[in-house]
Amino acid sequence: MQQKLNKILEEIKVETDKWKLKALHEEKASILEELKPSTKERIIYFEESEVAFVPTGFTNMEAIIDAMQTVPALVDRRSILEYNAVQRHPIPYVIVKHQNKYFFIIREGNSGEIRLIGKMGMLGGHVGEEDIHVSNKDVDLFKTIENGLYRELMEEAGITSEMIESIHLEGLIKLSGGVEDDHLGFVYMVELRTDDIQSQEEGVIKGLWVDKEDLPSIKDKLENWSKVVYEEILQKK
Repeated sequence: MQQKLNKILEEIKVETDKWKLKALHEEKASILEELKPSTKERIIYFEESEVAFVPTGFTNMEAIIDAMQTVPALVDRRSILEYNAVQRHPIPYVIVKHQNKYFFIIREGNSGEIRLIGKMGMLGGHVGEEDIHVSNKDVDLFKTIENGLYRELMEEAGITSEMIESIHLEGLIKLSGGVEDDHLGFVYMVELRTDDIQSQEEGVIKGLWVDKEDLPSIKDKLENWSKVVYEEILQKK
């Protein structure tokens, strides 16, 4: 089945007929949902053309971040949206900090994110339809993403809102190439009142605290977004 999926993904890259492309994405979605049932969830996304103003790499420009509030937030099955370069789904990507140390996760063998197994990263995940917050009949994008952030922190590390001292949006990550084409990272710094947390997904991820002075020693083990966070934020703190 994985071989069939790979073939379809190659066809998607070169197909130009919109109806054939739609059929390929439906076939891809069906396989993904069988291989990874969690992809049946409905998540929010943006059309790629609507976020073209966001520069590639990391940005913390206030005008760009503010402009994101006006981008229409749409909803579809994650299986349809994966491997679909004409849209991006927002991912809250969280720097969890306590005093002078930072919390990282390591993807283990049972992780569905095969490309990330053995890599060190940070907490975060997709923003679901259930996270949507509406204010004055419009979607409040940043409140919606924060709802997803709080849910992911609880699911992945048992972090409750009572444990959080402060939360701050540090910037956006937009990369390209492979699965990077599908995602737009919203990087948050979350300061905790306690370091008494651990991974809630045994066999999938494990967590560990890393002292600030030891960060340079793990740089080569970091997944792509974590490398960006290290170079653009943590290294400058």
